[in-house]
Amino acid sequence: MATFQRKDWEERAWARYERQKSKDPASEPKARERLDRDLNAVSGLNAIVGWINHRGIKVEFTNGQAGGIYSTSEKTIYINSTQTYEHQLFVLLHESGHLLIGLTDPSKPHRFRLGYPSSHDPALKGKFIHRCAILEEEFEAWHRGHKLAKKLGIDIDEHRWSELKSQFIKSYIKWSLRHEDFESTP
Repeated sequence: MATFQRKDWEERAWARYERQKSKDPASEPKARERLDRDLNAVSGLNAIVGWINHRGIKVEFTNGQAGGIYSTSEKTIYINSTQTYEHQLFVLLHESGHLLIGLTDPSKPHRFRLGYPSSHDPALKGKFIHRCAILEEEFEAWHRGHKLAKKLGIDIDEHRWSELKSQFIKSYIKWSLRHEDFESTP
């Protein structure tokens, strides 16, 4: 697992640019566009990792299967480092949305209490009401991550943000409907 080191990430982006440019000089404009996106994402990653670390949460970049996971018990956000830098930034913002949701007072009821974490009421796990609460929290985490990007001055491409968000939301919806004990009525 790796932690975020801005200088290293920038160097890798430049090296990728140079490799692509040397393989095919005609692809230089496309390579430059990718470099600009990568450097913008590195700047955003630097801002959001600092924000997260300031709250006592670690960020680890791994080659795990999921796009990202926020483990409250480990106080760590794991991000799949095999994604593009921009996707890593977007997923980290989303996971930060979960962090923001979790900062609410646990003694007060909140609208996601029937979802995460699953261990609160084992009788609910697998029920459609539970999956709906998780689905609702996932939507909210994307929303809060987007707001956080704006607050921190992180420049995100709105179209690419929406595309990735849509891909993830589609997977959440499929998960919520394909569960083996799906209930057709609440």
